[in-house]
Amino acid sequence: MRMGNRLTLLEMAALGVSLLLAACYTAAAGHFTRHMLLHIGLMTVLAPLLASWMQRSGWRFPGTGMPGFLPLVTLLQLLLFFVWHAPQTLAWMMMSPPLHIVMQGILLLVATAFWAGVVQRAGGNVWGAVVALLLTGKLFCLVALVLVFAPRVLYLSQGPHAHAAIDLADQQLAGLLMITACPMTYILAAIILVARWLRLLGDGALESRV
Repeated sequence: MRMGNRLTLLEMAALGVSLLLAACYTAAAGHFTRHMLLHIGLMTVLAPLLASWMQRSGWRFPGTGMPGFLPLVTLLQLLLFFVWHAPQTLAWMMMSPPLHIVMQGILLLVATAFWAGVVQRAGGNVWGAVVALLLTGKLFCLVALVLVFAPRVLYLSQGPHAHAAIDLADQQLAGLLMITACPMTYILAAIILVARWLRLLGDGALESRV
């Protein structure tokens, strides 16, 4: 398959998630849900589209050719994700809009590096990318399940920011959006990589018989 057609399904998945986010953003009133929509948009829509565009343009994300690049950015992305979603960190973001913008930029940069590492594996040894995608998707979904099934609000429920406390329905909706977007991107991307690898393996087997 030519490079120009390599990531069509991934791009379609990202665009599908973007439509979901746009529809939910217009309907969602809670600020925590809007906050989560922005995160999902950056990590599962804009970042993979940027990585795909760079691959098509022949421009490699700095460092993607280094050994261990994908495991490193996978761990960095997970660390950033969990730190960002800690209650105290979210409280700091509420206090400082400039800090919020800086953190969003860092999140987008790391997520783009992650997807660039995944894209680089699309034509060869895909198993490292598959593991990174499944691990990321699973951990993100676990956080989403906590948000959905927590018996109480986990964020901004006490302290100096109690006036900005979210309600339980807002928190649950944010978790539902996460658990919907993860299979549409990380899991689907892993399936696409494995399916392409099997197809290439089959083509090679057929050519060897001929």
